[in-house]
Amino acid sequence: MNWIGFIRLMRNIYGRDLPDLEKIQKQGLLAVKIAQVFALRIDFLNEGKCRHLSRLYRHTLELPSEAVKRLLDGYTDPSFRGRFADITERPLASASVGQVHRAVMKNGTEAIIKLIKQDFTKNFVRDVRSLERLFRMIIFFYPKLQKVADPVGILNNIEDYTTRELNLLNEIQGQEILKEIYHRQKNRFDLSRMRFADIYKDLCNENVLVAEFIDGRTFDELLDAEQLPYEELLKLFHIHGFYMFGVGTFHGDIHPGNIILKDGCLYFVDTSAISHAGPKIRRGLFEFFKALAYWDYEKCAYFLNKMADREIEGQRYEAFAKKFVQLYGDFTESTVSRVSLTQRMMETIKLGVNSGMVFERGIFAIIKSLMYMDGMVLRCRPDAVLMRDMRPFIAEAENFVLK
Repeated sequence: MNWIGFIRLMRNIYGRDLPDLEKIQKQGLLAVKIAQVFALRIDFLNEGKCRHLSRLYRHTLELPSEAVKRLLDGYTDPSFRGRFADITERPLASASVGQVHRAVMKNGTEAIIKLIKQDFTKNFVRDVRSLERLFRMIIFFYPKLQKVADPVGILNNIEDYTTRELNLLNEIQGQEILKEIYHRQKNRFDLSRMRFADIYKDLCNENVLVAEFIDGRTFDELLDAEQLPYEELLKLFHIHGFYMFGVGTFHGDIHPGNIILKDGCLYFVDTSAISHAGPKIRRGLFEFFKALAYWDYEKCAYFLNKMADREIEGQRYEAFAKKFVQLYGDFTESTVSRVSLTQRMMETIKLGVNSGMVFERGIFAIIKSLMYMDGMVLRCRPDAVLMRDMRPFIAEAENFVLK
């Protein structure tokens, strides 16, 4: 992607009308991934545009049936098809990198087959390097952009999780990491409603993944139908928050298409992207949100500074703390529709950076998760006072996070 392509993408996203999703997809995989990031940015775009862009997570252009057959034959040995009684031609879901088909194995087991759509790697990496050069040139003339927005860091994050997505063996490895934490911690923290689909490893390779079919509905489907109970969303925050703040290893792409609800249990899928946060960031952010849940903004300012790699002090800190309290003047008891947590967090980080703080890049993975969750609440219960509703989880998780 050159600078002309990037400008075209931005005009499509920021134009008066809803973004043209087909044009974005025709610009290539990097354009789709950037647009997916903007689907989270309700601090930049209105809710309608964000929701429209979020369709790129699971409703991208489908491969024709002839192409699916050709890919399966190319990705697998001749015995593969013989293991199945039926493979549906129409996909259950189609995302930027791969698509999922329902299948029935010869023994009657219902399964899904996920396959990579094509070899994206060469063109994707080329586009990343081209856009990275553009960003570095802009930063050379405007260095503050790197500290406030970190476009190179965001681009590198996109590159990392996308290249991992392009090898489906990483999805197996990611699930094993999350399952190992689950089995180690389930008797210490309530993870009783967390589940994982069985993966049939003997049928998998880097381009094809075969797993148990979960006869449930994704959070994305439930949100579209206005049928997701708010309590189920809080249960997701409870589980994901423990991984994120209590362990520091968590599902790095927790968008609503990657959570399936079945019989009251939450299944985490598409686990190729595993994110990590160091003790300083995860504990500092937990303390920050604990204070935020009780509207203690002076403590919030203190903990934001303490988790920075480079803290500020003296008059500089006092000036920051005063601006921080002013920034959160309308936050107490505010609903998510009135004050976006995502928008306020981005303004918070910007205020910290402009005041002289420096944060490790690991903070972006947590902010990204918060963007997903904030967006889900906005779709599910716009009148929710989210931070107040999170108090029970904070009280339960405190002993695990701060030990």
